[in-house]
Amino acid sequence: MVASHDHYSTESHHGHHYKPLETDHSYFVQQATTQDTVIPIQRKLNSVEELEQEIKELGEEIEKLKTQKPKMTVGDILNDTEKMLLYTSFPTDVFNIIVQILKRMAPFNYYAGWEVTGFSIEDQLLICLMKLRLNFRDLDLAVRFGTSRATISNIVNTFISVLHEIFFDGVLKAIGIPSQLKCKGSMPKSFKDFTSARIAMDATEVTQDVPSNMNKQSLTYSNYKSRHTVKAVTCVAPNGALVFTSDLYPGSTSDAAIVEHCGILDQLQPGDLVLADKGFNIYDKLPTGVSLNIPPFLSSKSHFTREEAKLCYKIGRSRIHVERANERIKNYEILRHVPSQYRHLTTKIFQLCCCLVNLQAPLLKEIADKYEIEENESEMF
Repeated sequence: MVASHDHYSTESHHGHHYKPLETDHSYFVQQATTQDTVIPIQRKLNSVEELEQEIKELGEEIEKLKTQKPKMTVGDILNDTEKMLLYTSFPTDVFNIIVQILKRMAPFNYYAGWEVTGFSIEDQLLICLMKLRLNFRDLDLAVRFGTSRATISNIVNTFISVLHEIFFDGVLKAIGIPSQLKCKGSMPKSFKDFTSARIAMDATEVTQDVPSNMNKQSLTYSNYKSRHTVKAVTCVAPNGALVFTSDLYPGSTSDAAIVEHCGILDQLQPGDLVLADKGFNIYDKLPTGVSLNIPPFLSSKSHFTREEAKLCYKIGRSRIHVERANERIKNYEILRHVPSQYRHLTTKIFQLCCCLVNLQAPLLKEIADKYEIEENESEMF
C-alpha cells in the first residue's frame, strides 16, 4: 500500500514516533522609520562641522602665532653678557644669586593684592631691573612680555619693595659704614695722604615733576640745578663701595642740614676722618674727635697758596670716587625722571639703586685687581 501524502506520518517503519517539526514561518522584518535613520546621520554631520570649525580656528591661531613676536623671557639674554649688562647692569652670575635670594623669601604679598602666577621669579626680577635700568614705560614692558600694564605695575611695585628690604634694610642699613680698621685693609693709593679716612661724602639730586602743591614747589626747587629736585647724601668707603645713603629731601635743603638730620654722624667714632666738598661746612656738627677735610675757601684772596692748592688736589683725588659712584647711580634711567605712578617709591628706588651699584664691578681698578688676585689664590689652594 502506498502511504498517503496528505499528511506526514509520525510513525516510522520501525514503529518509532517523532514529534512534528515546529517552524516559525513568519518572515516579517520591522522596518526602521525615517526619523531613526536621519538622527544618526545628522549627528555625524554636526560632528564633522564642529571638527571643521575647530580645524579652522586652530589654523588661524597657528598663522597668528607665526606672525606674532615671541614674548621676551630671561632665557633670551641669560647667556649674552652684553645684553645682561644692558638690561640688568649685572653679569649672569650676580643675577642668579639675586634669584636664589628671592626664592628663599617667596611667596610675596603683592602690592596690588593679587599674586602674579604667569611669570617665573627670574622673569619678574628682569622686568623690575629693566624698569630701573632703562625706565621703559609700563606699556612697553607689557608688550615685550605679552601681559597687561596692571601686571607690570604689580610686579614693579612689589619687587622694588622686596629688593629694598633685602639690600638696603638687610645689608646697607643693618651693617652700617665699615670700621676704620676695615677701611685700612682695602685702602687705595689715592688715600695715602688720608689714612684715617672712613668715608667720603657728597650730595646728589634727582629731577622730579613740578609738585601741584605750591608749598612743595618752593621746597623742591633747587637754585643749584634751576629745577625741581629731591636730594640725598651718599657716602663711599675708601675702596669705592657705597656704604651709606640718606632718604631723599626736597631740593632746596642744604647739604649740611641733610647730614645733621640723616643720622650719618651717629655712626662716626673719635679718630675718624671725613672727606667732603665745600658745601659740607659741618665742623660745628661733628661728634667729638671726628675730623673733616674740605677744600679751603678762596674768600677774599685772588688765588690759593701752594699748600692750599696741593690740599685741594689731594682731597679732590680722594673724593672723586664718591662722585663716580653717584654717576653710576644715575645710570639707572628711572632716576632721571621717576614716573608719577611710582613717585610714592622714590626714596626706595633711589636707595635700591645705590645698593645695586655695589653689585657691579668694583669702582676702582686697583681694588678689582686685588679681588681677582685673591680669588685666583683661593682657587689654587
